[in-house]
Amino acid sequence: MRTITVNGLTQFEQEILKQYLISKKLDYKYFLSKFYSQIEISPLLFGSPAKSLSIWEIIKRFETTIDENFKKLNGAFYTPYFIVDYINTRVILENPNKDIKVIDPACGSGVFLVDALFKLKQKLQKNYKELVEKHIFGIDIDPEAVRRTKILLSLVVFENEGKIPEQLNIYNGNSSDKNFLRKTLNNLKFQAVVSNPPYIRIQNLDDETKKVIKKYWKFIQGDTDIFIPFMELGIELLSDNGKMGYITPNSYFTTYAGKKLRKFLQFNKYIEEIVDFEHYQVFEGITTYAAITIISKKPKSYIILKKIKNSEESKNLDNIEGKKIYFRELNPEKWILVSNKEKEIINIIENAYYKLKDIADIRVGLATLADKVYILENPDEEEKYFVKYFNGNKFLIEKEITKEIIKASIVKSEEDILKNKRRIIFPYKKVNGKYVIIKEEELKEKFPQTYNYLLFCKDILVKRDKGKKEYETWYAYGRTQGISTTFGKKILTPPMALNPTFIVCEKEDTTFYSGYGIFPKIKPFTDLHLLKKILNSEMMKIYISAVSKSYRGGWKSYSKTFIQNFGIPKLSDEQVEFLKKEKDPKAINNFLKEVYYEQAKSLYRLL
Repeated sequence: MRTITVNGLTQFEQEILKQYLISKKLDYKYFLSKFYSQIEISPLLFGSPAKSLSIWEIIKRFETTIDENFKKLNGAFYTPYFIVDYINTRVILENPNKDIKVIDPACGSGVFLVDALFKLKQKLQKNYKELVEKHIFGIDIDPEAVRRTKILLSLVVFENEGKIPEQLNIYNGNSSDKNFLRKTLNNLKFQAVVSNPPYIRIQNLDDETKKVIKKYWKFIQGDTDIFIPFMELGIELLSDNGKMGYITPNSYFTTYAGKKLRKFLQFNKYIEEIVDFEHYQVFEGITTYAAITIISKKPKSYIILKKIKNSEESKNLDNIEGKKIYFRELNPEKWILVSNKEKEIINIIENAYYKLKDIADIRVGLATLADKVYILENPDEEEKYFVKYFNGNKFLIEKEITKEIIKASIVKSEEDILKNKRRIIFPYKKVNGKYVIIKEEELKEKFPQTYNYLLFCKDILVKRDKGKKEYETWYAYGRTQGISTTFGKKILTPPMALNPTFIVCEKEDTTFYSGYGIFPKIKPFTDLHLLKKILNSEMMKIYISAVSKSYRGGWKSYSKTFIQNFGIPKLSDEQVEFLKKEKDPKAINNFLKEVYYEQAKSLYRLL
């Protein structure tokens, strides 16, 4: 038995085509011989008819043959059909043009283009062969994807009309290279642009691709993702009277990397509709927070926003009621996509007398970039030493070179903080009020056991940042953040939580990591327990649910970006005393709601 390849067509792919063609009572040998030259047919192709396969099942099976490493490196993932159908319906069936050319500049195995072919047939009433030859265009960097797309489009034509397309406008190349685009498409514009573009951080691209992207695309900013220049590319390919539909990460709503794209879309008023899937995962096997964006170049006053929270809603996208989000009300620094009612509540909170960032310093925790080396999890003790087990070896660590450290992402209460036993090797000493690194000779002399341990770990430490960064010394922390600023009394919060989880830490000589520390500086909020009650209130939950980034399972980000503008009301002495004494969360929430709304009314009267 031989495993053969026919002009790049694997035996697995031949089996799929054989099953499909036999089930449709078509001459698969004729099809293959017409479509591929010099074909050698494996004996395995001849046999009993298999079960009927739909074109969508073939696409899915093709997708399963793609190497996982290739998917990861190229940000390529199979698009669920309900996404494809929704985008193509909006962009093709609801397109006002009477003649439509469709392009997918990152076509993968062709799921968008195959569905586009069916929808063009429905809309334009032309034969499949003509539609494939004159109306369907695709580009992909993977030659395998290009071949598969050609196979699938040809199958549709052959099944329905018994013919083979004489021309297929599916090209292998890099869509982000404008020279390639000009040569390939000859400046052609399209009435429909659809895609699930690749999702890859720019730093993970090869150097040549980075150069190309930075040279040709103007929305590049900071730690960007390649889907952003692909959105710019889609707009460039789009005709003035056309429509575009992409499924991408929803991160461009808020990130620094998406700022230029946001400003452009908002200024030109190009977005028709956004379907935000928030924390619901639309892609199988990967965690991506996605959104559909429908674009046209005809200016409009508002965006129609749909928010999807579960699989049931995802199956009924057409029946989800959309909310109007007016362009004039968006802040290009960060889009908060909420209804007018939600916007009113956010305004009430943000326009309180103070913002959290005004009354407190919000600081990030320590970042060693090698926590497994530095952290001692609930260590055993031997006289003046802590015991550290690492890579099957036992080491002694002098107690004096350690600090207590709290992992903010896992503590749930003050009781957890009191019970905390976690320590960190802290190779720093205080000089003039700030911590500085302990010199190597001093470290070796005063803390010989710890020095020997760190020497054992030296290879790990020097390879941090892939070995590209020079540290103050090889055993210094990977980042200088928090070394002198994380000590003292504070309120801790995890970076992500289902509900507000602000916890008081009164241990002054304790540091923290994996979260944020809030250090109040204005009375009466220097009373940590008073401020904690406000931060853990229903008002914070309402605020975060509206403005923050969503994660799987309904978790929300409590990063500095999202909590710093949380409004804090001005409190009278009587109100302070009430909050200090009151322990019932319901009573605290009702009290705070009244305070916020009363102060908002006063503000509006002044205006």
